[in-house]
Amino acid sequence: MRLPRGERTRQRILDAAGPCFAARGYARTTVEEVASRAGVSKALVYHHFGSKERILDAVIERTIAKWDAVTDLASITSGGSVLESIASMHRAALDYARDNPAMQALIELDSRMLLDAPAGRAVRESMRRHREALAAALRAGVESGEVRDDLDLEAAADVILVHHLGIVQAVFEPEWVDPSEKLVETGLDILLRGLASGRAT
Repeated sequence: MRLPRGERTRQRILDAAGPCFAARGYARTTVEEVASRAGVSKALVYHHFGSKERILDAVIERTIAKWDAVTDLASITSGGSVLESIASMHRAALDYARDNPAMQALIELDSRMLLDAPAGRAVRESMRRHREALAAALRAGVESGEVRDDLDLEAAADVILVHHLGIVQAVFEPEWVDPSEKLVETGLDILLRGLASGRAT
């Protein structure tokens, strides 16, 4: 279904804002630059968003919503291996991060600024949902005998999430760590072997 004209313009502005924030950082990006990249007037940007801060909020909310969709563990899990579902979620997140410049802008934001923004609630809720989904998957893995039963599953979910976010950050900071496929798969191998019970068939 074709979006109304105003919504198409709004989405075009957000499409432009993500790469601008990624290339220059939030502080150095101007509304004029976003408008120019979007091919609209500065007045039209202000009409839709009112301020650069509200553009950032909208970029955060849209990026997190898309991130949640591609990393939804429930949709990835299809009755198969819990550990392979976690690995698939991890790979999907990396593919999304590599292809979405708005993710770079969010990773590079000061964490306090990100969480204090009105859209920071969306970030916190996304992390909570991911943690709960991971813990639930691990519990299912314990019940099936695939995952070790001696782990604190809440802490294990946090470890997976930290590993997940760390690799995503490495995509945008390759001067520290080379985020190659070899690194990704080695990290997953170490992580999944640490979770596996050794009794899975």
